[in-house]
Amino acid sequence: MRRRKMDADVKGLAVVGPQDQGQVDSLQRGLEVLRLFDSRHKHLSASEIAAKLGLTRATTLKLLSTLTSANFLRFDSQRDAFEPHVACLALGRAARRGLEVVRVAAPLMRQLTEVAGVQLYLSTRDRLHMLVLEHCTPPGQEESTLGTGARLPIAPSASGRAYLWAQKPAQQAELIELLKAANQESVYRFMPGVYAAFQELEEQGWCFVPSPITHESNSIAAPVHLRGSSEFVVAAMSVGTADSEQNLREVVGPQLLRVCAQIGRSLDGTLG
Repeated sequence: MRRRKMDADVKGLAVVGPQDQGQVDSLQRGLEVLRLFDSRHKHLSASEIAAKLGLTRATTLKLLSTLTSANFLRFDSQRDAFEPHVACLALGRAARRGLEVVRVAAPLMRQLTEVAGVQLYLSTRDRLHMLVLEHCTPPGQEESTLGTGARLPIAPSASGRAYLWAQKPAQQAELIELLKAANQESVYRFMPGVYAAFQELEEQGWCFVPSPITHESNSIAAPVHLRGSSEFVVAAMSVGTADSEQNLREVVGPQLLRVCAQIGRSLDGTLG
């Protein structure tokens, strides 16, 4: 079962094209180890890593030794677990600086955050998850755990549903089948909500999801439309207020669409 789930997740890369048959197996396994770490999984033991990837303990220890010697991981003896190290930080910073969408979206997101008092997230698909590229929190409000680098499951989240809806029919259908094959977050349980979100996106341009990630939180999300593609989504999250749903639907929704449109126009301009 673990092997099947990992294979389905890896196949998520193939939604936009076939996998390269010339991949180096040991390199791919090392990259899979690094992918396991995120804001929710900051420390993982060798046994946990082996179990998640369906690898033997001997193979896992060799991979961990290589990644540790190259400063991508470090071993925390107090936790008896591994954590990302400085080479990951340098790589992540370099990648983020090269993202034109972050440069364009960040000031627009900060402005909306301050005006509407909601947290905003810019994300894109990373295999079968949505990866947060940028987040903004209103002044004085505690930051959530969904910071830059966090990953959200596609089916239950507003961001994931908005992304799915914005894809071309063939790609959308293939991605939904991959989600079902991986049984991500009991995906079948969420599919009625996914299709309801599609209807809302058709009518409103955004979709609303109550309490998708944390208790007493509501989210609303809309895709950024570019020429021929919609790879990015902006979502707003309102936490802990009784009127947050009404505010998101009536006040934030129209503003969110304007921000997404501005991002799309700016990116289209930079792309020529």
